[in-house]
Amino acid sequence: MNALGSDKQIEKNMRNFISEICETIGPRKSCSENEAQLALYFHEEIKEYCDEVDIDNFVVHPGAYKAAFRIPMILYLLSLIFYWYYPLISLILIVLSFLILFGEMSLAKEIIDFMFPKKKSQNVIGKIKPKNQTSELIIIGSHIDSSCEFPLMRKLKYGFIGILAINLFLNVILLVILIMKNFLILIQLETLLLSIEILFFWVFLILIPTTILQLFFIISNRPVMGANDNLSGVAVCYEIAKNLNLPENKPKNVEVWICAFGCEEIGSKGSRHFVKEYLKDIKKAKIINLDMLGNKDAPLLITTAEIFGFVKTDKKMNELIKNSAEKLNIKIRTKYNMAFTDSLSFCRKHLSATSIVTLPISSKKFYYHTRDDVVSNMSFENLINAFKICNHIIKNLDK
Repeated sequence: MNALGSDKQIEKNMRNFISEICETIGPRKSCSENEAQLALYFHEEIKEYCDEVDIDNFVVHPGAYKAAFRIPMILYLLSLIFYWYYPLISLILIVLSFLILFGEMSLAKEIIDFMFPKKKSQNVIGKIKPKNQTSELIIIGSHIDSSCEFPLMRKLKYGFIGILAINLFLNVILLVILIMKNFLILIQLETLLLSIEILFFWVFLILIPTTILQLFFIISNRPVMGANDNLSGVAVCYEIAKNLNLPENKPKNVEVWICAFGCEEIGSKGSRHFVKEYLKDIKKAKIINLDMLGNKDAPLLITTAEIFGFVKTDKKMNELIKNSAEKLNIKIRTKYNMAFTDSLSFCRKHLSATSIVTLPISSKKFYYHTRDDVVSNMSFENLINAFKICNHIIKNLDK
């Protein structure tokens, strides 16, 4: 038995929590009224269990996210058009394309954000204070927004990654060839490259359909329900707050922050703002991010790295989670993650952070960023296991 009841009771609590949000609030596009409604709802729900709860507002440019997928493809196509007649202009265009693709998507640099209107989002921070002086700070986080649907993900599943990879590869190759071409023009030896550039130019032309796919079909304006991504993480955070409010579980020495971040789906903007605002307070904190815990028939994973973000998670945190899982006889693996989670914002500042996630193994159960991310397609086993692991870590550190 858990402090809040049996596993079945905890599952029922989480299922009801997620179902109610889906029914009363619905999809929660970044910076939308629905996202703000969930922030207020979560604030009201956890304030009974926390000593302090704040809603921290911040401003972002949400339109830049979709544009970061599309503008590079437009610049790439223009670069091909100018290639033979204005190679210097072509080079400038492909450099801009690469900077946006690499800078906005991988490094989270706000290169084109200024071009788009500002909108407000918010984080919710609930603080559970210990009875004694704080010896440890533990942050458990999740995100409250849901993504707009990725039509290519719905149709191609993991093949979606292949489209992005091909287009990134084409941009890099074209950039290299144009640097060489402009240099050879400068020294009046441009004919040395002719056979190679003709060959690759045909490759560029043949693969234009992949560029068109990313330009028009990569992301839609339709927000998805996001039951798994990431109401699953929010539900676990809520249960942890409730559990720590029980007299027998009140922390004596450990301070716990329960966080719900906005705008994760457009580049982890909420967690990035949180780190900037609270950096002095959280330098020694242990941070666990919870995301997409409800994939069916999927193992529980500790992320060791975020490949596209060029970031490794904290080894000590990974070991801490792994050891807790072993003591609880919960199966968990360590594995890199291709996509982005809020742990990126913390790891980029060299904080002790990692993520607990699940990833779909079967393409038949691939609901990530699609209209099929609903409660009926979720499994709750790993939500319960993540809840147990986090509570076990808090309890042990509190000793």
